[in-house]
Amino acid sequence: MSVQPAVPHDATPLLATVSSIMDFPAPGAASAQDYGRLVQQLDQLCPLQHFAMLGLADGGVHWLYEERLPQTFKQWLGREEPRLTEQLTQLDEQQGWCVQPVEHVEVQWLLARSTPEQMPTLRLLLECLAKRLHETQTGTQLAGQASPLMQRDPHWQQKIEKISRIMRLAHSLPQHALLSQLEAVLRQMLAVQDMLLVHQGSQRLETLYPAQLAHPADFIRGLCHSTNGVERCEQGMYWYSLPLRQQQQYFAHLIINTPHPLEADDRLFLDFLRHQLTLLLELKRVRHQLDELNSEESINRRLQQLRQTNLRLQKQLKQHQELERRLQFNALHDPLTMLPNRALLMNHLHHAMTRFRRYRTAGFTLIFLDVDHFKQINDALGHSAGDQLLQEIGKRLQSCIRQNDMVARLGGDEFVIYLDNSQEEEDVSPVLNRLIGRIAHPFRLQGNELSITVSLGVASVSEQINDVSELLHQADLAMYQAKRNGRSRIVNYSEACKESAGSPEERLAKALREGRIVPYFQPVIRLEDSCLTALEVMARWITEEGELKDAFDFIPLAEQCGLIQELDRQILSRTSQQLKRWLPVSGPGRFKVALNLSGKHLASREHILQLVNIMEEEGVMPGYFIFEFNERELSRQSADSLTALHELRAKGIQISLDDFGTGFSSLNALFHFPVDYIKVDDSFTHRMLNSPKDLALIRAMRDICQDLGFTLVVEGIESPQQLQKLIDLGCAMGQGRHISPPLPGADITPLLGQAGMA
Repeated sequence: MSVQPAVPHDATPLLATVSSIMDFPAPGAASAQDYGRLVQQLDQLCPLQHFAMLGLADGGVHWLYEERLPQTFKQWLGREEPRLTEQLTQLDEQQGWCVQPVEHVEVQWLLARSTPEQMPTLRLLLECLAKRLHETQTGTQLAGQASPLMQRDPHWQQKIEKISRIMRLAHSLPQHALLSQLEAVLRQMLAVQDMLLVHQGSQRLETLYPAQLAHPADFIRGLCHSTNGVERCEQGMYWYSLPLRQQQQYFAHLIINTPHPLEADDRLFLDFLRHQLTLLLELKRVRHQLDELNSEESINRRLQQLRQTNLRLQKQLKQHQELERRLQFNALHDPLTMLPNRALLMNHLHHAMTRFRRYRTAGFTLIFLDVDHFKQINDALGHSAGDQLLQEIGKRLQSCIRQNDMVARLGGDEFVIYLDNSQEEEDVSPVLNRLIGRIAHPFRLQGNELSITVSLGVASVSEQINDVSELLHQADLAMYQAKRNGRSRIVNYSEACKESAGSPEERLAKALREGRIVPYFQPVIRLEDSCLTALEVMARWITEEGELKDAFDFIPLAEQCGLIQELDRQILSRTSQQLKRWLPVSGPGRFKVALNLSGKHLASREHILQLVNIMEEEGVMPGYFIFEFNERELSRQSADSLTALHELRAKGIQISLDDFGTGFSSLNALFHFPVDYIKVDDSFTHRMLNSPKDLALIRAMRDICQDLGFTLVVEGIESPQQLQKLIDLGCAMGQGRHISPPLPGADITPLLGQAGMA
């Protein structure tokens, strides 16, 4: 135990408590009175709600001491790793929790809870206690026994006693004098000529003992290996170098030389000496830290540091909470109009339906609104004007509703208005009249004045409605009936809407039969020089009313009703036809066409051959194609899918792993499946400028792809800032609306002159 200086009569209570902590015995030797005195002293400075010392034993968590700790809390922590560590790290400092790791065999953590205002003082005291516990363990280990194998040496007891006498001087002698004494003993015992203690850094060799090296630094550096001992004979001298490691961290090398090779017993003794010297240097380091803390000036300095850290953490917490609030808002709102999105709308509708069923109160109504001829507006004025129009429509719709109502944008030019406490016509009509009146006023877009019309479908909740999706579908059917009736009108849902429209499955099947599922193409560029390298195929549904539906509006439906494979085959066929028209006018540049397919095609060799036959029948080489498979869907397929992927690659088709990072076995998929391209899910791109974790993941994927020979494609580039960040990161390829939205095949032809080698 270290000798502590007397505490002056005017010492602060904090200094007195720190000095007392430095006298705390080893946990195994501490009595109940020692623990009680410790908690009492801590409680005087930081009113404690809970305190505990805990570690891990063979049976799980071991509570060496606990004070006022509820049994429910202990059960919540768990008994085994890794849950215990995860739960401890989740304890909130804003609620006064302080967790301090300890380098000790019996005690791994100190756990205490006070008020958040006392956090800096509490952390300082727990730091001191952790260092004191580490000191007691190191001192105990220093007095430990040598290897039983050494006992075969008749003089082993004398050797160990001589070393122990030197070690007992550790706290009273300066380090250089202590090592000089040790060298003298080794000269006598092992005929050592030189004893060196050096630290091999990344840049240079640091000499710890003696003050000056008598041998070339390059030669000594050659003896230093961070993990293994080195033995070498040079010019008649035998050199032995042993790394000193504490807590698995390298910090020095012990090097000796002798005129004769060491015998087995001497080698054991040298290993014992290495262990003792490691503990000795660690003990001196810990005691030096404790001595530094055992002064009012040092305590005040450390306390000030902890207070500044606490303030910085509080600031970071506020920033994190603000970021979390923004992310939550973004997850539930449309990024263009800032209106609630489908997820928030559906959540709101579920609550409304629950209230309706429970209390039988006045119901609610949904109005499904779609802008007439919106595609023509986009084509004539451009996408930026179309986006501006949608924003203005959203503002006007919000000005028409009441306090408890809601306007949501589902996507494209589709909006839904929720009318609370409105089930009868006299409740709904005033709102509809306001909507029509506000929309009828011309819009000013980029210097142009534009008048538009909308089609409205209305559906009210009733006892027959089973869930809100059914009600939303009814409003959707009514809106499409309004379009069929000539647009620019309102239709209330009735069974006639359902009969004339048919089910969604029937409408999709009819669209497939009539060839109204068509391919659009989004350019993929090489980011470093903006060269076109590929085109990703994106399916679009042209409805009977002439509207264009995005893939996310009908692909899930195609999956559910078993039409997805037929849809994929039609898209592949039409894409092959378009590719055949492009090739004669594309010039010398080479580009690929990426097609997103359902994993169901991989279920059998017959399905694979159907895809290959389509390309051969259309007269295009399979080598132009990249087949993309969703990571999550691919992981659910059978073992046969692996064989199918290899067969596709044998035909010259490359494979892309789509939406990477959204599944549960992402890294495993890289090794399990034969892929050429990795497509990072666009959610990471959207968040990366505000989320260090998402940015780090993209950076890590860049490195993995470079090391493993994959090509990285980043999806969802929606702004120049995102594009520049990806260029700065050195990502290979990218796509997104900022580069180009999906375009029909005819609009792609002028871009093919920019194609380069894929």
